[in-house]
Amino acid sequence: MKNCFRSILPLIVLSMALCLYAPPALAASADSPEEAVKSFARNYFMLDADMANYLSREALYNENDVNRVDMFFRLKEQDAAERGLEMAYLKMRPLLMKTRVVEENEDTAVIEFSAVMIRSINPLYRIVGYVFGLLEEHEFEATVTAVKEDGTWKVGPGGFRLPA
Repeated sequence: MKNCFRSILPLIVLSMALCLYAPPALAASADSPEEAVKSFARNYFMLDADMANYLSREALYNENDVNRVDMFFRLKEQDAAERGLEMAYLKMRPLLMKTRVVEENEDTAVIEFSAVMIRSINPLYRIVGYVFGLLEEHEFEATVTAVKEDGTWKVGPGGFRLPA
């Protein structure tokens, strides 16, 4: 009976901690220009097509009405194929993202964004990479313009490398 209790106790503590953490985490996801930029960046670096949801119309389509996200993925697939890799190898996991609002009014915000990332090959990559000294951190800095579109903050053109 004691062994059973000892194995269940950590699970109970973990579930209680998750219950306490969830409300503040959900409250932090309120619509703000900083959160829009962070959400877009997370999807952008992890090569998730949901990044299109965080782009303004002007940033999503070029002057010929071509979807820049679709073009971005085609170029990434081509780049991976030329290097003899799968596209999943190009994913980068942001470990540390920082934002600072430089200027903000009711419809636009200028945000300085920086991130430190590592390659996101496998969930165990961080552990093995740390143990064997294989981790290579990549830094990214940009000044991003966020715009309010239909009552929601979205990332405007520039800041992140999307095809023209």
